[in-house]
Amino acid sequence: MELTSILVIILVIMGITLAFSIGANDETLSALVGANITKFKIALIIGGIATGAGMIFLSGGVGKMVGENILGEGIEYTTFMLLSVLISSIIWLIIGSFSGIPLSSTHSTIGSIFGVILVFSLFQGDVDPTTALNYEILSSVVISWFLSPIFGFLFTYLLFKIISKFFLSRLKGMNQIEKSEKSFSWLLLIAVIFAEIWVGANSAECIGIFHALWSNGSLTLIEKDFFVVICGIFVFLGIFIAGRYVIKNLASQMTDARPCEGFIIQISSSIILMICTLLSLPISHSHVIVFCILGLNLAQKREIDYRSLGKMAIYWVLTFFIAGILGGMIYMGFLSVSLI
Repeated sequence: MELTSILVIILVIMGITLAFSIGANDETLSALVGANITKFKIALIIGGIATGAGMIFLSGGVGKMVGENILGEGIEYTTFMLLSVLISSIIWLIIGSFSGIPLSSTHSTIGSIFGVILVFSLFQGDVDPTTALNYEILSSVVISWFLSPIFGFLFTYLLFKIISKFFLSRLKGMNQIEKSEKSFSWLLLIAVIFAEIWVGANSAECIGIFHALWSNGSLTLIEKDFFVVICGIFVFLGIFIAGRYVIKNLASQMTDARPCEGFIIQISSSIILMICTLLSLPISHSHVIVFCILGLNLAQKREIDYRSLGKMAIYWVLTFFIAGILGGMIYMGFLSVSLI
């Protein structure tokens, strides 16, 4: 078997594994489980199906952007480029995990692509570094990383203020409050399902790999679509098999959260995620969620830990550049041993 064919098989396996890890690290169901609205296994099944469906049916635009459109005209991924991108992304995410910082796999992937393509263009005599990437699309993606959390913050703040003024503040007595929270429990269920669909749709890392392999001729269209479906199944398995531990842990810290608060955060983040997905912009769902929580805290005049927020922000900004450096170094390593 040729080396290229072996690498394609490795990339396919890594792409499917990445889909599993996306499900394993998804925290969206925590609000639902913490509010004890459904049985735990039912929540996992509902969330997993929603995420898988979003990935299968709605991820095409984001997947195409990552796997093709972000590149300059006439540039295609090689198997070694994709391998370099995946390895560098995984290394940086592992470092972030040991540091206790929730890094963005999307930021890491796009940063790695930037580094790999830059090194590729510098060592290819007929490739211009200024046109090797579609910088218009890249700049739109990077801008969306800053705007999506800000809009999540503002949307959550305004939504809570509106609901509080016109509904929550008018409730009188424990009976009305309990009845209201029961209604919000069902709204939270709907909001979480809606959020999971768009989490799956915006998870471009694994889908982008298969689109890139199809674009460079390594996979047929039927094979690409087949592996997208497989990714949808594996993101479900990731949530059901491994994601339960993350969800249980976070849910145990959210038992005091009111369903109305969970609903506001989930519906705000999912709307931002939906808009970005429809615009083919891969963003970080976890970053948006963090800022949605901050918006709710500010609206409720709760204390905000600015020190921890600043630390996270520094890592978020550094992710693009560090992943880019790692990706470029790994690709240069392949060049130096004459594998390319």
